[in-house]
Amino acid sequence: MAKARRGKKQVRRQRDPGSGGGTREHWRSDGAPKTAYRSAGEANGYALQALLENGVQLEPYVCTICGQWHVGSSRT
Repeated sequence: MAKARRGKKQVRRQRDPGSGGGTREHWRSDGAPKTAYRSAGEANGYALQALLENGVQLEPYVCTICGQWHVGSSRT
């Protein structure tokens, strides 16, 4: 017998392919929105954690789509 779920099921919003947004500023490669951080400090903290734990260099930036902070790979 299947367990009953309690509460509302979370729905993953995916990018509208017809939106014409070729930018990856707000969207991950799988079509889901990137994690949003409330402040530059929070995004920088995550970027530092990723660098120390995994050696991955991430750059925080303000998203022009949602106005919140995201982190992404450095493009150098």
